Amino acid sequence: MRDSSHGHRTGQVSNVRAVRNADLIIANARLVTPRGVIDGGAAIRDGRFIAIGDDDTLPDAERRIDARGRLVFPGLVDPHVHLGGAFPYEQNLVTECRSAAAGGVTTLLQYRRSPTTFAETFPGELETNRQKMGLDTAFHFIISSLEQAESIPEYAERWGVRSFKLYMGGYAPGNPIGLVPVDDGVLFRAMELIRELGPYAYCMVHAENQGLYMLLTERAHRSGRLDLSAYAMSHPAFIEEEAVARITWLGELARCAVYVVHTTTRAAIASAVAARHRGARVVIETCPHYLALTIDDARLLSQGPATGKVSPPLRDAAERDGLWDAIARGEIDLIGTDHVPILKTGATVWEERPGFAGLGTLLPVMITFGLLRGRLSPERLAELCALSPARTFGIAPRKGAIAVGADADAVIVDLEREAPVAPERTHSRYTSAFEGLPLRGWPVLTLRRGEVVFDDGEVHLREGSGEILRPGAYEAARVGSAV
Repeated sequence: MRDSSHGHRTGQVSNVRAVRNADLIIANARLVTPRGVIDGGAAIRDGRFIAIGDDDTLPDAERRIDARGRLVFPGLVDPHVHLGGAFPYEQNLVTECRSAAAGGVTTLLQYRRSPTTFAETFPGELETNRQKMGLDTAFHFIISSLEQAESIPEYAERWGVRSFKLYMGGYAPGNPIGLVPVDDGVLFRAMELIRELGPYAYCMVHAENQGLYMLLTERAHRSGRLDLSAYAMSHPAFIEEEAVARITWLGELARCAVYVVHTTTRAAIASAVAARHRGARVVIETCPHYLALTIDDARLLSQGPATGKVSPPLRDAAERDGLWDAIARGEIDLIGTDHVPILKTGATVWEERPGFAGLGTLLPVMITFGLLRGRLSPERLAELCALSPARTFGIAPRKGAIAVGADADAVIVDLEREAPVAPERTHSRYTSAFEGLPLRGWPVLTLRRGEVVFDDGEVHLREGSGEILRPGAYEAARVGSAV
């Protein structure tokens, strides 16, 4: 199926070199580049794109992949991934990379947290990544105390981490996940230190008002209700709006860039946009489930009241449509899955853990609810799910685009392929909020640095073959335009 909503380009690029062979060529493709959709092909050598243009201008290659006229997106960059916790970290590094590869995601930005200090826990996690990680990765640190905040400069110098997440609220003391909301003093001190780290440094926040959350949670419990909407009563939209207004104001005072994760409400986005107009630096992220699902989803409810439990909760149709309007206005910067590999237990909505797996469904959800409904062009989808995350966190121009000199991360998509979400499709054993939902636009082949890691239902990942990326380290790389 050809998308008729956007023009196509056919042309050559200056970096086409027929004198040297390539390792691999993707031919007969519709390449989604930052400058347009190009009918042609791409040549790859040593894990990078070396030429993009008409098929007959590309060099010879040891292997040729016929894309059969399908769209080829850059490998997706997921900026919001949680691994470990409910299951062993080293196990998740293997299983979730397999699901990501099947979903066309080639770079994962992981959140890590420590019950003590990262100096004690992160070196071991880093070594585990070197041994087990099959895709490329970078890290955000979750700050849970003033002591951890004071160590931000050390963490940045030692490991290159520049993005630090703090929970403003949304979790009760002693919660089974172990998340610790912090007060505004810790937030402000973290901002003072983050602002000194240079480019790609962000104070990332889970934006909810803790006091209001605690009050409303008690009321929701007293109601005796056990449905998903009762859970949403403890996380109403206005406590997100208040927290976003407060954190953007503090960011202005501290002169620190703010990154709002998993934004769910129109009012919160309006508040962030108002801060931008005052000169504040604010990045807005949302997630596929907030763009596709609602709190009253009948399929979800039929699977049990806690299957769709996530924090913040799913909203109503008006809020969902408001997120798409914000994307159309260019107010939302990027998409993250908030991937949480857990198995729902069938417990009540109050006892069940929030979250669900999302790596394997990110691309088909965005295609089904965005591209195929005319809400997104192929280029805009690639921007939200690859280029913008890569630029935001300083791993561009190496990642995020099909361009000469960039890593050869790519995913071929079959827009005609429709299938319900199921473990054999996502290559994941963990609970999905999209289970049983028919989606169109499934990946058929994924490349990571020129290596086929997924091909027509089969995952071909080597443990330990992933690379650990350092924000800001690739700006001097020689990466050319796609056109």
